Amino acid sequence: MHRCSSAISAYWDELFESGTCVPTAGDFSLVINPRLTAERRAMVMTNANGAPRAVLSPPVASALGIAPCSPPVSLRELRDALSAAGIEMHAPDVIYYMPAAGASATRKSNLPDVRQLTSDDAEIFHGFMAQVSVDDQDDASVELTHWATFGAFMGSELLAVSSLYPWGGVAIADMGVLTMPRARGKGLARSLVHAMIEHAAKRGYEAQYRCQFDNVASKALAESIGLAPYGEWEVACSL
Repeated sequence: MHRCSSAISAYWDELFESGTCVPTAGDFSLVINPRLTAERRAMVMTNANGAPRAVLSPPVASALGIAPCSPPVSLRELRDALSAAGIEMHAPDVIYYMPAAGASATRKSNLPDVRQLTSDDAEIFHGFMAQVSVDDQDDASVELTHWATFGAFMGSELLAVSSLYPWGGVAIADMGVLTMPRARGKGLARSLVHAMIEHAAKRGYEAQYRCQFDNVASKALAESIGLAPYGEWEVACSL
């Protein structure tokens, strides 16, 4: 596995290792972390080269009857307890980062019509969104009001958009990409990801790429750029 930067390791370790350890059975760890927000009250991370680890907020742990003095709990038992308590987990996201060392430089795009969008581009941005399904919009989470938004054009037509925003109060910028269905496979998304990685790096941020674990095309895109998987991340569905 490629080694990620210390900032990335520190961010995830703070979430999954800070707090009170719970006895576990099997090859995984479980922590009760009082710093978790309600939106991330239960999470599981399965790293690319290691055992899974889980973290719960105190209210969730209490609802599940899990405490530092509890009998050892397995990951399967934790999942069953969450389900019984009505706490559903989102399908896993695969999280990618640029390796801390040894990665080749990103390739320059052959498509010159990639630029940062501003509020002056609101009309064409919203015109683009009107042609894309709501499900695709929700999966990509691209917004013109994010930290930085980019567009990929062919001629004068906007065919793909992307945006990134600071993640978790640390120097990590989360990326989202959305391509018009009829324009997929033309390298537009790759061009946008390159632009976002460069934008983030110039500002001292690590770029983070996420996609659903079963999104074969999105995973292939990340790997073609040289991004390395950190792990599969699951979080509780919204209240």
